[in-house]
Amino acid sequence: MLTLTTQDIKMGQTLATKEAAIMALAQWLEQEGHVGAGYAAGMLAREAQTATYLGQGIAIPHGTQDSRHLVKKTGIKALHLPEGIDWGDGEKAYLVLGIAAGSDEHLELLRQLTRALQRDDLAGQVRSATHSEDILALLQPSAADNTPMLSWQSDMLQLQQPADTMDELLAQAASALELQHERHALQQSLLHLGQGWWLCQVPAAGPAKAAILTTPALIHQGHKVCGLLALKTHGGSHKQLLAQLADWLVAGQAASLASLSSAHELAQALNNGPVAEGEHRLVVTIHNEQGLHARPGALLVQAAKQFEATIQVRNLDGDNQPVNAKSLMKLISLGVRPGHRLQFVASGPDAEAALSELETAVNSGLGEGVTSPHSAQQVPCTGAPADPGAPWQGVAASPGIAIGPLYVEMPVNFDYADVACDAAAEQQRLTHALQQADQSLALAAQQTGAQARDILSMHRELLSDPGLQEGTRQRIETGASAPAAWWAEIDSAAAVQAASSNPMLAERAADIRDIGRRVMAILCNTALPEPPSTPYIWVAEDIGPSDVVNMNTERVLGLVTAGGGASSHSAILARSLGIPALVAMGKGVMTLDSGTPAILNGDSGTLLVDPDKHLLAEAEQTQQRERELAEQAWQQREQPAVTTDGHRIEIAANLGNTADTAAAVAAGAEGVGLLRTEFVFMEQGREPSLQQQVAQYQQAFSALAGRPLVARTLDVGGDKPLPYWPLPKEDNPFLGVRGIRLCMQRPELLETQLRALLTAAGSEPLRIMFPMVADIAEWRFGKALFDNLQAEIGAPNVQLGMMVEVPSAALNAARFAKEADFFSIGTNDLTQYTLAADRGNGALASLSDGLHPAVLRLMAMTVEAAHAEGKWVGMCGELGADPQALPILLGLGLDEISVSPKRLPRVKARVREFSLSQCKQLAARALTADSAGAVRALTGATP
Repeated sequence: MLTLTTQDIKMGQTLATKEAAIMALAQWLEQEGHVGAGYAAGMLAREAQTATYLGQGIAIPHGTQDSRHLVKKTGIKALHLPEGIDWGDGEKAYLVLGIAAGSDEHLELLRQLTRALQRDDLAGQVRSATHSEDILALLQPSAADNTPMLSWQSDMLQLQQPADTMDELLAQAASALELQHERHALQQSLLHLGQGWWLCQVPAAGPAKAAILTTPALIHQGHKVCGLLALKTHGGSHKQLLAQLADWLVAGQAASLASLSSAHELAQALNNGPVAEGEHRLVVTIHNEQGLHARPGALLVQAAKQFEATIQVRNLDGDNQPVNAKSLMKLISLGVRPGHRLQFVASGPDAEAALSELETAVNSGLGEGVTSPHSAQQVPCTGAPADPGAPWQGVAASPGIAIGPLYVEMPVNFDYADVACDAAAEQQRLTHALQQADQSLALAAQQTGAQARDILSMHRELLSDPGLQEGTRQRIETGASAPAAWWAEIDSAAAVQAASSNPMLAERAADIRDIGRRVMAILCNTALPEPPSTPYIWVAEDIGPSDVVNMNTERVLGLVTAGGGASSHSAILARSLGIPALVAMGKGVMTLDSGTPAILNGDSGTLLVDPDKHLLAEAEQTQQRERELAEQAWQQREQPAVTTDGHRIEIAANLGNTADTAAAVAAGAEGVGLLRTEFVFMEQGREPSLQQQVAQYQQAFSALAGRPLVARTLDVGGDKPLPYWPLPKEDNPFLGVRGIRLCMQRPELLETQLRALLTAAGSEPLRIMFPMVADIAEWRFGKALFDNLQAEIGAPNVQLGMMVEVPSAALNAARFAKEADFFSIGTNDLTQYTLAADRGNGALASLSDGLHPAVLRLMAMTVEAAHAEGKWVGMCGELGADPQALPILLGLGLDEISVSPKRLPRVKARVREFSLSQCKQLAARALTADSAGAVRALTGATP
C-alpha cells in the first residue's frame, strides 16, 4: 500500500501557478526514479481533463491512463504551499500531492485524504503547519472502532430534489435525518467536497443515519451543487458511507453520480464503487463532427469484438443507460453527439487491453475527421477578414505574387461498403491497390527533382509500412471492407501524428493522409478532382506532397491551404518549384467560389479575393516588374555581388543533396554555403559506408570546380531520427539530443564522416562546421577528432568552424572565435531559440521573425567577435533570401550569405543595389528598434 512519509513532503514552498507545482512534482518523481521523462505532460493533460482539487486546500495531480506506462514504481510527493496556489474555480491549494501509480495502490491513501476533509478548518491547519510531521498528523484517520459499518440503501436517497437555495436543500436534509432542530448545526458544518458534492454532518445520540439528496441545478458560494451528503454521526458507522463517496471523488467521476435516474442505481453505484473487482472503466469524449452514427459505430463495434471481455457502454451525457458495446444497433440507440462522454465498463481476461484499444479507436476518430483541440491548433484562425474588401491573412510559405482565378478543390467523398464477407478477396484487393499506388509514385519520382524524389521515396516507404499493412489486415479479418479498413488505419495513424507536440512533426500527418487518399481512389474507383485546363490558384484543405509533385506547374500559379504550416512538405516543395504559397488560412477559405479572381502575395501572407481593377492593375505591374528583375538577375548571375561602393560579399547555395550542386553553380553560386550532409544517412535503411560517403561528396567537389564547399556535419536526432538508429522519444526534440550532442554519443559516426569529407576533398577548398554547438566542450570534442584525422589524411585546404544557432554560442562568440576558423549563422534555429517560438508553428509566424532586434544583436555580437580575431562569418538560414533583411545583413558585416539555388541570381542582384555605408546606418538603427515590425518598417515597407 502507498504511504506518505516525512521524506515525501517539502515544506514552505513558494510557486506561482499550479502548472509550476505540477512540473516541480513531476521532476521530483522523476529524480526519485518513480517515473520516466514525459510524465509531467500526462499530469498536465489530466488537469486539463478534470481539475484534481480534492477540497479543503488539497489537490492531487496525477497522470492520465496514457501516461501510466511511464510509471516505474508507485510513489507520492507533496509540496506544502503556505501562500497557496489558485487551482481554478476560486479554490486555493495549500498542499499538493503528486501521484505516480501504475495500478490501484494509491486508492487507500486517497480515501484517507478524503476522510481527512471532515476535519474542521483543515485548509487553515495545513496552511499554518511548520513541520512535515504536522502534515502527516492532519492526514491520519482517527482510530478505528468496532461499530458495524452502514451500507447505502435506496430509501436513504432522494433524487433530483427541487431547491432554489442551499438553505432549502439543508432543510430537506434535516427532515430526512429527523434533525429538524439541528438545521443550524448542519449549516455550520457545510463543506464542499468537490465535483459538485457537499457534506454536512452533526453528531447525535442514537444510531447513525445518512441521506443523499441530489438536485438538478443549484449554485452555492459560486460552486455547483449536484449532491449533498447529510450525516447524523454516532461512533464510526458512517465512515464507510463517506469512504464510498470518496472513492468516486478520487476517481473524478462523482459528478456523474447525480445524473443517475433511480435510487436503486445510485445505491448500487455507491456500494460497488467506481471500479468493481475485476472491472475496468474508461471515459472518453466523442469528437466526431457528426457524433457516433453508423459508420464510426461499426468500427467501434469491430474493435470491441476483437476481445473476449464483456463490454458495456453508457452515454454519460444522454440517458446514461448501459448497452452492449458489441451491438451496433444498441450503440446507435445511445444518441451520441459531438462532445458527449462515453463510459466503457469491461470485465474479463483482456478487459484492460480492450479499453486501451477502444480509447485509441475513439480518439483517432473511428475513420472520420475529429473536432479535437489538436486540430484547432493546427489551423490557426487567421483567414477571413472582418472587412469583405480586405485581404485574407495566412502564413507565407513560398514567396512571390500570383494573379488568377481560384480553383477550390473540395475534399473527395469516397463511397464504399463498411463490411465485406470475403476477407481473402478484400486483402487481395488492397494488395493490388498498394502495388498500383507504388508504381505511380515510382514513375513520378523518375520525372522530378532530387528533393521531391526524397519525399516520394518516403511515401513509398509508408505504403509498405508493415504496421500500417498489418493493422489494415486485422481490420479486414474482423469483417471490414478493404477501403473501410485502410482508411480507418490511415486516419488513426494520421491522428497520432497530428497530435505530436512538435508542430513540424504534426504537419507530417498530411503525408499519411496523402498516400491514404491515393490508395482510396484506386480502391473505390474514384477519380481525384480534375483541375482546370487554364492557369489557376489552387485552394485546398491541404495539398499533399505527391499532389505538388504531379501538378502541372505551367497551370498552377499559386497554392493556398486551409491548414498546414510553413515547414510542411508541400510548402517545402512549393518553395523549391518557385510557386508562391500561403498556408494556415483557416477553413473559411474553402467557402470561396472557384473562378473568383484573386491576388496571392507569398511575401506578405495575404490573399486578396475579387480585387477591383485598380488593385489588379497594380499587382500586375508589380508582378511584371518582378519578372523583369528576375530575368535581368539571371542574365547577370555570373557577376559577383558587389555593393555600389565596392564591397564584395560571397553568395553561395544551400543544398540538401550533392546531386543539385551543378544546378546551383549554373544559377551563379560562388560555392556551397551549406551542404546538409544528413541526406547521405537518411536516404537508406542502414549506415552508409566510408566509400559511399566519399562518392557522394566527390560529386559535389567535381561540380564546384574549385569553388568552396561548406559541409555541415551530421545534424540528426530529435525531430530527424535515423531509421536504423532508434532513439528515445523526446518531449521537445528541438531542445534534445541532436547535432553535435548526438555525435558525442556516437563518435564513430562523426569520425567516419570527417574522414570521408577530408578524403573526398583532396586539395579542394573544404569548410567543415559542427551544428548545435552550445558549449566549448562540444566544440573541442569535434575539433580534437578533426585534428587527429587531418594530421593523418593531410587535406591542405580545410577550415573548421561551427554553426551559431544557439544563443549561448552567440553570447560566447568571442571565446569560440579564438579557436574556430569561421562561423555560420543558422537564423532558423537561432530565431526560434531566442524568441521561444517554434518555427514550425503557423500560429507563431508573426513572432518568429529573424529580424527581431534581439536576434540581430546576437548576430552583431557574432560578427564583431569573429572579425576581432580575423575570422569570417557566413549565414545559411532562410533570412538571407529575405529582400527586406538583406541590406541589414550587409550592414551587420556578414562576409557570406547562402540561399536556395532558385534565389541566387536575385539575391546577388539585390546586393548590387545597395551601398555598404547606407546598409551600416540601417543596421545600426535596426539594433535599437523595438520589434521586428519596426525593423521591417525601416527597410521601406512592412511585408
